[in-house]
Amino acid sequence: MNNKYVLTQNALFNLIGTALPLGVGLISIPTVIDALGLKVFGLLTLLWTAIGYFGLFDFGMGRALTQQVAFHRAQKTNELVPMIKTGLWALVFPGILGAVCMHVASVYYVQHVLQLTPVLQKETLDAFVWAAWCIPVVTLSSGLRGILEGLEDFAKSSTLRGVLGILNFLAPMLLVLLGDNSLLHIVWSLIAARILVVLWNVWWLRDYFQPVDKIPFAQRLKSVKVLMSFGFWMTISNIVGPFMVAADRFIVAMLVGTSVLTYYTVPQDVVLRLLIIPAAIATAWFPRFAIVANETGKYGERALMRKGLRYIIAILGPICLLLALFSKQLLSSWINPEFAEHAWVVSLVLLVGVFFNALGHIPLAALQATGKVKTTALLHLAELSLYIPLLYIVLPNWGIVGAAYLWAARTILDFGFLLGFNHYKTYATASV
Repeated sequence: MNNKYVLTQNALFNLIGTALPLGVGLISIPTVIDALGLKVFGLLTLLWTAIGYFGLFDFGMGRALTQQVAFHRAQKTNELVPMIKTGLWALVFPGILGAVCMHVASVYYVQHVLQLTPVLQKETLDAFVWAAWCIPVVTLSSGLRGILEGLEDFAKSSTLRGVLGILNFLAPMLLVLLGDNSLLHIVWSLIAARILVVLWNVWWLRDYFQPVDKIPFAQRLKSVKVLMSFGFWMTISNIVGPFMVAADRFIVAMLVGTSVLTYYTVPQDVVLRLLIIPAAIATAWFPRFAIVANETGKYGERALMRKGLRYIIAILGPICLLLALFSKQLLSSWINPEFAEHAWVVSLVLLVGVFFNALGHIPLAALQATGKVKTTALLHLAELSLYIPLLYIVLPNWGIVGAAYLWAARTILDFGFLLGFNHYKTYATASV
């Protein structure tokens, strides 16, 4: 199949794997809330968040495995299978470390921060502890999915992502419909879903786990160093990048007050959902950037980048334009006219920011796939060091509209810098 259509197909697989669980969540969440009540459901959302956050203890190794698998495929080396095995073993310790950290943090948080009845406190603590010791499964799952993406088998990786996402919402709903409202049992069902998906992933990758000649220690060490170096800088970007996307809301609440916070967070939450589109495209483009860099050099990369940018402009451009033109009417119909009066300008500005944020996904993927993760991490750190102080200047003077303008300006500058780094820097083709 033509590469153009393969990439389009892979992006579509990614989008479906991300969007389907959201649809299931829209259906299941009201049922679960009715059965559990707001308080217990709030605890369930904390568990979902904690599992996602401590999943960062893969230290970027999932993405590192994607990059290295794609690189070894392009180089046609005989080190692919040893590297995969070494990379997965290297995920064991971070997973255990994440489990220990979440366990300790959970005991303190549940016992000393949350105000719960003794019975609910015990069940919540048990649920958090069980969830904590699921973290090694989460990190292993990240590595296995990274391998599938490096092999550009997005049909399988998206199937696994979609199944896990659906079970994440469906399992709690099925339990409460059966009359089981136990938070602990819900966590058990979520753990079982993750184990099922990991086993399914291992089965699909079974050909890469066949016995091979004993791997020399020096080769193992080299693979681990490459993966950890990539993963370290990737982790910084994974933490700082998303933090800048949403950190402003916490500062808005502190400096302007929670009374106007909703006028900022509601439109922001809506427009941020649009980023599943560029994320799906960039994920499909990532391993292809690593392969093209080795096969055709920077000219092939630039052609691939232009194609990705055209896709995002063609898909997201009309959506953002329509939402911008009718933002006031849509907010008025969805919530009420008074809300729309306060929030429509914020929505308009944030849509501009989201559009440029979406465009930035492609040059970001190009830099990271070709080993320039340190460059992107340092860029994100530099942006953070300017963005947060500027929020403290802008908010007291211009309020939430000023915060929206600053957020949009940051995304435009970020896109410009990422394009500039891709245009002027010589790409590394072998390793970090």
